Amino acid sequence: MNLVTWNVRGLGRPAKRFLVKDLLHINFADVCCLQESKLDSVSALIWREIGGSRLDDFAYLPSQGSAGGIIIGWNSSLFSGKVALRGTFSLTIDFYSKVDNRHWRCTSVYGPNARSLKRLFWEEIRASKGGTNIQWVICGDFNAIFSTDDKHSDVHNFEDIRCANDLMQDLCLLEPPAIGRKFTWTNGQADPIWVKLDRFLVNHLWANAYPRMTQKSLPRLGSDHVPIRLEVGLHSSTPRFLRYELAWSTVEGFHDLVINWWRGMAPDGCGAFVLTKKVAGLRGHLRQWAKECFGSIKLRKVALLHDIDNWDILKETRTLTPDEARQEFVAIEELGKIRLQEEIYWKQRSRLQWLKDGDENTKYFHAIANGRKNRNFIPSISDGFRMASDPREIGNMFSRHFMQQFGQKRSYRFKIDLHKIFCYKANVDLSHLERPFSLDEIKRAVFDLGGNKAP
Repeated sequence: MNLVTWNVRGLGRPAKRFLVKDLLHINFADVCCLQESKLDSVSALIWREIGGSRLDDFAYLPSQGSAGGIIIGWNSSLFSGKVALRGTFSLTIDFYSKVDNRHWRCTSVYGPNARSLKRLFWEEIRASKGGTNIQWVICGDFNAIFSTDDKHSDVHNFEDIRCANDLMQDLCLLEPPAIGRKFTWTNGQADPIWVKLDRFLVNHLWANAYPRMTQKSLPRLGSDHVPIRLEVGLHSSTPRFLRYELAWSTVEGFHDLVINWWRGMAPDGCGAFVLTKKVAGLRGHLRQWAKECFGSIKLRKVALLHDIDNWDILKETRTLTPDEARQEFVAIEELGKIRLQEEIYWKQRSRLQWLKDGDENTKYFHAIANGRKNRNFIPSISDGFRMASDPREIGNMFSRHFMQQFGQKRSYRFKIDLHKIFCYKANVDLSHLERPFSLDEIKRAVFDLGGNKAP
């Protein structure tokens, strides 16, 4: 545990904890929020009893009347932390990771119960945003629901839902998908009320740095709140296969290359064999051309920006020669093409068809692609007897399941004689289902596909 923020409701009782587990750069980084109704002061000795020797640095927010205090602790050998804002309902720390030189901000919140204080709470979170270029994660007990699904009841506070959604829209925040429990708080009565009050929110910079994010519920030990942990990292690597890039089509002469490669292969055999061999050969040509000629869009963009910047510096001291001016013009034109290629690249991965290219939508497409990967990511799976989290074992579990479904012949209890069922029905002519497809039908089916879709 390298970084912790705790919000405690009673230091002598189990705490509400909000953990951040960084699987990418740091072995184990936790953010836990302890909320204490009588947290007036925390000495180094008290903190050592709570956080242990590993979490040797901390900051805290004293309680304000009935509002709980907040403690945030971290491992100073991995992080340096500086208090950015001490509010009434939140504590914000700016962190610098010594492992990967990354700056990020953590805001731990404890929302008020009083309706008269709600507006001040939402405004305080807005004031904690800081700069526009810093990764930001917000965690804690918001004491508010964000949708009607957050409460196991028909009675909802729609004012809370409206304010919460306004906050997420104004600050461009998103909530990572949750794994495990659906609700995080209960009143513990015979007929209990279950509500989701505790959550993580992150901005788009955090989501771009850690494409895979999940909120995982931990066992509830004595508290009326369920601890949650934010696990972040990259998506599991998979073997690379050839993907036809739409950006290739923007290169001048590319279609002529494909035609020449296709006509240059003449394998002998039946039609299916010839088609298979020509497709395989074309794949090899495309892979080699993409590596040697097309190259990396990102590297070409960086090189062009560097050249353009050098010419801008030269223009501050002297006039460019005609040859230099021509080279600068060509570089600017080429940069425009690369930006379009970059946008097409990410649009293809986002699978959005309704938004046109050409409006610098690259970041939006990138966010959609990451979000789709995040939704489709399977962190763990159970076959009813054991839980598997290793990607290879998850694949084996899927294979075994479907082999059991499709690889075994099952006996049926009921024998159906279709001839007797339909013997008194009028015959239906189904011969049209067996006739060959006409050229018009094939063209109509292909042309109805999206312009960027493979037939």
